Amino acid sequence: MSHRSANVSSIEAIRATRTALIAFTDEAANAIASLELEARRPVDWLEHDRSQYWPREFRKASDAVSEARLALERCELTSSNDQRRSCYEERKQLEKAKRRLELCEQKIQLVKQWRIKLRKELEDFQVKTAKMKRYLDSDLPRATAMLTRMTEALDHYVQTTISDRSDLAAPTSGTTTAEDASGE
Repeated sequence: MSHRSANVSSIEAIRATRTALIAFTDEAANAIASLELEARRPVDWLEHDRSQYWPREFRKASDAVSEARLALERCELTSSNDQRRSCYEERKQLEKAKRRLELCEQKIQLVKQWRIKLRKELEDFQVKTAKMKRYLDSDLPRATAMLTRMTEALDHYVQTTISDRSDLAAPTSGTTTAEDASGE
């Protein structure tokens, strides 16, 4: 039967490792919670802020296009052939309002696309953090428990070894040692 030895030089190093592992577990759990909150922020911003902002801006831009169109029509109606008023400012305002309306339409579509993409990314991130949480919740407590058992066993071994050595070093009166028995 072969005997295996651990060759442990410091029980305190094992205790320090256990303490560091517990601290790591706490810090990692806090970091994951913080990351999850931060990862949720852009999704919330898109779903609650931008998804309301751009439709509202679209309505405003649509109203601005209608107003600019009416202003251009009024200008054209009030201009007679004699005056040949160009209605340049009104045309310019209508084009500006149309560009804003197009921008709002594009932003509404982009928000929809990004909401889908960000939700998917958030789900992927949550899957990865869930794996890390399971590791923190199951594997690391088992490791700390194993280190605790290890230090307790080593402490017990050290105490047993010390008491065995003290028993061998100080024979009691009335017992004979091997030397006494041989007559030397």
